[in-house]
Formats: sequence, C-alpha cells, structure tokens
Amino acid sequence: MPQHDPVVHTFQGGLNEALFRDSIADDEVSSCANFIPNRDNSTGSGGILKREGITRVSSVQTEAWTSISQGKNATYGTTSTAIRNSAGTSLQAITSSTDPDWATMLNNDIMVDGVNAPQTSTNGTTFAALGGTPPTFKYIEAHANFLFGAGHSDGLLRWADVGTVATWTATNALTITNQQNDAITGLKKFRDVLICFTNNNFFHVNGTTTTDMSITYKKYGIGCTSHRSIVVVGDEIFWWSNLGLVRSNGFDATYICLPSQGSSGSLRGIPITLANLNKARYTLVHGCWNEQQERVEFYVCNGAAQTTVNLAIYYYYKTDTFWLASGLGAQMGASGCVLNSGVPDVYVGSAGTSDSYIFKQDKSTILDDTTTITATIATGSDNAGGFTAVKRPKRLTTTILGAAAASTVTYSTITKDRDGTNVTTNFTLSPTAGITTHNRSYLNRTYYSLRHQISEAMATGTRPVIMQISNEGFVMDTR
Repeated sequence: MPQHDPVVHTFQGGLNEALFRDSIADDEVSSCANFIPNRDNSTGSGGILKREGITRVSSVQTEAWTSISQGKNATYGTTSTAIRNSAGTSLQAITSSTDPDWATMLNNDIMVDGVNAPQTSTNGTTFAALGGTPPTFKYIEAHANFLFGAGHSDGLLRWADVGTVATWTATNALTITNQQNDAITGLKKFRDVLICFTNNNFFHVNGTTTTDMSITYKKYGIGCTSHRSIVVVGDEIFWWSNLGLVRSNGFDATYICLPSQGSSGSLRGIPITLANLNKARYTLVHGCWNEQQERVEFYVCNGAAQTTVNLAIYYYYKTDTFWLASGLGAQMGASGCVLNSGVPDVYVGSAGTSDSYIFKQDKSTILDDTTTITATIATGSDNAGGFTAVKRPKRLTTTILGAAAASTVTYSTITKDRDGTNVTTNFTLSPTAGITTHNRSYLNRTYYSLRHQISEAMATGTRPVIMQISNEGFVMDTR
C-alpha cells in the first residue's frame, strides 16, 4: 500500500464557497462560524481562534440602535427616538429615525436622518437644529471646506457656502442623476474627492468655490444600497451593493463576494452566503473598519425572510479572505470605530428592541456579553484519489496552542464510505495549557473522502489557537 503524502490544513485561505469541497485549496475552509485568523502577537502568528466577545458600554434600551459615530466633541449613538451618548443617555429627542448619517465640520457634530431637521452639537451634550434651514437631508458629508447634503430630493446634491455649515444658498445645487429609480444613496469623502453614490452608479464631485462644483468622474453599473455600509480604509473604499461587497480604489470596482473576482483572478468567494441573504433588507447593511484586526466588517440579514441583522461578514482585505460570525455579537443594528485613549475599538449596537446595548468588541472576554460563543470550522475534502481508490488513515494530527487555562476542543472527521454513506466520528482534545500540543487521533476505517471539523464552545478561560490539521495515510486500489 503506497503511503499518501500528508494533507495539511492551515486555514489561512479563509472561506471559499465558489468551488466544490474537494476542489478548494488545503489552506481554505468549506464552512466557518466565529473563527478568525490569529493575529495576537503574544501567541505567535498563524492558526485560527474564536472571535472576540463583546462587553457592555451603554445602559439598556428598549429600542434598536441605528447608528454609532465618533464626532469631534463626543461619541454618539442613535435609537429610533433619541440621539444618545455612548453611555445611552438621551441628548436630543427625535422622531422615527432608522438609519442616520453623521459628519463633523467647524466644531459641529451633525446628524441627519431624512425625517428630523438636521441636528448639530458643538459641545457633545446638547443638540439644536442646524442653522440656515437646510433641507431634511438623509446623507451628509464634509469635504474641501464644504458641507454637502443629499437624499432630500432623489438625485440632487446640495452644499452650504464655503467655510460654513449654516448658509444654504438655494443655487448651491447639482443634479447628480435624473434617471428613474437611481436616487442618491450615500456620500463619502475619499482621497481628494467627494464620492456620490446612487442605486446603480457612483460619481466624483469636486470644486474649489461655491459656484464651480461639478461631476469629475462617472462609474456606471455599480451602485450602493446603504450609506452605512461605506467604509474608507486608506487608499481603498468598500461598500455594499446589490451584488454584495464592493472593493474599489475610487475608480475601478470589484464585486469581491463572487468567484473569479478576488485579487489576481482568484476563484475564492462566498456566493452561497450571498445567495441566502435577504436582499430586500440590503438597506440595513452597515459596516466599519476594525483597525486592530485589519478587517472590514459588514452586518447583514442572513435568510430570505430575516428582517433584522443576524450575520457578520469579516473581510481581511490584505489577505483577500472571508470569515463569518453569528450569535449575539453579530445581531447588531449599528457599528463604528471609536478611539478610546488612542486605542481604536469597534463599538456595535443591538439590532433588537429589548435588552439593547452598545457593546465593545473585546478580545479579553470569551463571551458575547453573558452568552457562550460556539465556533466551528470545516475543511475541504481529502480525497483518496478517485472512485477506484480508498484511503486508510495512518495518523490524524491536530496541532493546537493550548490556552493559558485548561481548554477543550472537539475534533470531528466526516468520512464518505464506499456506499456513499457519511459517517461522523468525534474526538475530544485537551491541549496542554500554554504549550503547542500535537493531538493525535486514529480512525479505524477506510474512506473515499474525509473532511475535518473543529468546534470550540468554551465559556471560561482563554482561547486556544488551532494551528493546523494533518492527515497521513495509505491509499489502496479497490478495483
């Protein structure tokens, strides 16, 4: 019996749903929930571990959080009836706010929502109507010493006089689009331009005086569904479209959830996850930049009938890899990056209408508030070499860096027998605390294909790091 070269799974390629399980690369995974790449220098690079938990920041509310924003004067959040500080204290009553937008200019932290008059604060504790009686904007952004607003009239962009926030001359207006069903959906400063998004397209707007504002670039066919999904990361910008996540340098744009659209023509993608989302709720998608993890996060409604956000898609843009998060930490109605004593933390706000909090993503906790996080991951299939051959494992080795305290991990094999039957075999692994442990498991059966699965549902202690799984064995010809 010839010995089969070891198949080693290292997980670093992330989730790939674009290919069949027996075709994905050995470093990719066929399914995942709540595992992320290990980026903790204290444990060394490589491997995966359970995602960060969340801890409460605010007082409890009885309505969903709809925005989180760090302004110049304070960190704010909104629920449907109030502008609040991050501790949950009401600063200003509002009416029926569902997806506000924020901007800061000239010491003014400004909120608009398309329902209430634009509100401004210069001290972080009190709000008042923005001066100059501006339209009831849905979207607002500061760029090049101008304050821009849109969403009050389908395709019309407005701006205040240069260097002001409260002088809204009626002629300060530009029609971005007059196409039917192509209303403006968001504004974002990017590099040295203002990008104006619509349902189906995006445009660059620029000017140096009140009267010379114009469209300087047009990109047709790639629009934006939600202004809260627009995330700027250095020289790149990301947003959610009707075909999922878009990655752009401001000019070229790529639908990166779809296969053959990743970096360098990659076949990596998450089309199955994308197909299962409730596209009617794409207006609820929100995203933020997680600087500590170097990933962009997007919160979506998973399931054709799902009406509240319940899944997070993590995109590690430097490695072009996707990871998924579920559970309480993903059921969020708002997200934002907040600096706390110079540390960039991600704040997320509950999507539910009871026991609703702002939370901080916190790698020091292993729980979602008080709820256990279950993390699972499955590899692609290790095949014996065709329909005429089977494989007998010699040794299955799961390499785990044990947590500082005692930890337990469930390792499972899922084999397909000659008759096509799938058989699952479970092993309980207890890696040594603080030591990289090679956990060897033995499977007394032959198979045509084998998948490996890891599950970790610890409620106390610290996270073990799963480094790799190695499958050694012998191939036997059955003809």
